[in-house]
Amino acid sequence: MNLVNQLKDNFTKRKMRQLDNRKPPQREFIDLDKAKNIGIIVNINECSTEDIKQLTGYISKLKREKKHIFIIELNFIKKSVSELTLSGDGIFINPSKMNWLDYPVPSVEEKIRNQTLDILMNFDASEKMTSKYVLNFANAKTRTGPHVEGFEYCYELMVNLPPNTNGKHLQAMINQFDYFLKMIEK
Repeated sequence: MNLVNQLKDNFTKRKMRQLDNRKPPQREFIDLDKAKNIGIIVNINECSTEDIKQLTGYISKLKREKKHIFIIELNFIKKSVSELTLSGDGIFINPSKMNWLDYPVPSVEEKIRNQTLDILMNFDASEKMTSKYVLNFANAKTRTGPHVEGFEYCYELMVNLPPNTNGKHLQAMINQFDYFLKMIEK
């Protein structure tokens, strides 16, 4: 990691700790079956065509279960266009809507902050800090995502993914989220 990226990461971690300590949001464990509003963060640059199909299928399944889905689609390519948020409720964030630290600009941050979510699922397992930053300020009761050392304060539920997923990284995350979020009330 070069010096600039290391400085950005350190600054981001400090900023996120300040956000976390500023006003304690209402956090609780919400069962997936009882959740009405679900947010999904996805870094489209980390997804293959197959991953997008799986994610679209999962979103459709949740909608059939009468869940309101809010997608936060991240794309770090400058002239990119949305692939997931065109058909539904959500927000598309590319470099034109990010500052130099890859944080969403204030207007985008405010739109995300105004969403009241029961569960916020982070499908971004990359080293980018954007999804972790969004998790930290989003108005969500239960935040879940892949285990990342040092970011435990961002989540109520972290999952360890099996090391050998044979390219089925996203499907493994979906399976883990479904399994653990459905057994919260049991």
